[in-house]
Amino acid sequence: MKGKILMHMGPSVGNYRVTLAGVTENVGFASPEFISVMRESLDGVGEVMGAGSDYMPFIIPGSGTAAMESTVTFLRKGDRVLVLSNGVFGDRWSRIFERYPVKVDYLNARAGETVLPEDARKLASVNKYRLTVMTHVETSTGVRAPVRELIQSVRASSEIVAVDGVASVGGENVSAEEWDADIVLTASQKAIGAPPGLGLLVVRKSLLGVAGNDRISSFFLDLNNWAPVMQGMLDMKGGYFATPPISTIFSLREAFRLAKEEGLLKRIERHASAAGEIRSGVQELGLGIVAKDGLRSNTVTGVKLDGIDAAEFVRRCADRGVEFATGVHPELKGRYFRIGHMGWVTEIDVTAALGVIKQVLHEMH
Repeated sequence: MKGKILMHMGPSVGNYRVTLAGVTENVGFASPEFISVMRESLDGVGEVMGAGSDYMPFIIPGSGTAAMESTVTFLRKGDRVLVLSNGVFGDRWSRIFERYPVKVDYLNARAGETVLPEDARKLASVNKYRLTVMTHVETSTGVRAPVRELIQSVRASSEIVAVDGVASVGGENVSAEEWDADIVLTASQKAIGAPPGLGLLVVRKSLLGVAGNDRISSFFLDLNNWAPVMQGMLDMKGGYFATPPISTIFSLREAFRLAKEEGLLKRIERHASAAGEIRSGVQELGLGIVAKDGLRSNTVTGVKLDGIDAAEFVRRCADRGVEFATGVHPELKGRYFRIGHMGWVTEIDVTAALGVIKQVLHEMH
């Protein structure tokens, strides 16, 4: 029996098979066993991100933020970067790039809304950008951006386009190739449903090495240092740059195996169904949704709590066995909470979550 249902932003609802797969003993990163697991996991990264043979898959130690910062690999001093932000985690891109000697232009949207392709096109027409970044699903609000249209709006003015799929890959339709994205990235612990600790990316191979010795990236997050290791794993020869989190990669491989058993389309449909049930349920309870209609994701829902202290509400829900997340968007902070319905979420989880929300609302009114 589950002692607690985790409907947070990540780690997401867990799976015992995935967790137990990480219980390994005396497996080194140079062993044939690990190399095989790494190869299978790299293949899984490419599959869930819709990336063909023109892309290199990466699995690096760290988090979604580490994967985001690794895009600095492709920048030189003085390059211009465009950030399209729909919330707190879109804003994180700006905070990353501000640490480096690049010029950052920033276009944002109000809470629950998305940057519009026409506005992005207008700004992109004024400048040429080395890199444009955007977020597919904004974790702070649950907004799903029209990524394909946004890419089209900036493609002519941006040499590189990167998509933050941290809260979408594994639960939404994602296709690096069809979108014409140069980079798509995510983290292991969200809709893919593995433990935290891994940044996952696909990168167009033609980008590797292009920035040359003028690149400004850090040593550890320079993807040029990781690329030979990834290629060695794909070739079943192995490789080393820094020690990988071996146990977590065993769990990631199991998550990809289970996703393949389920079928990626069915997995996306399951996430969409859970999202629909959650939103219908909270609206029946008289609560509002942060993300505007038509912009609501399969993986995250922000729920408005008029007249109720959100932190106290989340605490009381956790006491009853369902853990949600408080809201972090500054426009709404203290007035909403977030539900993560991703990973291995089931109808039973959704029903239990709605039941607890109903109980705590009744108690606090």
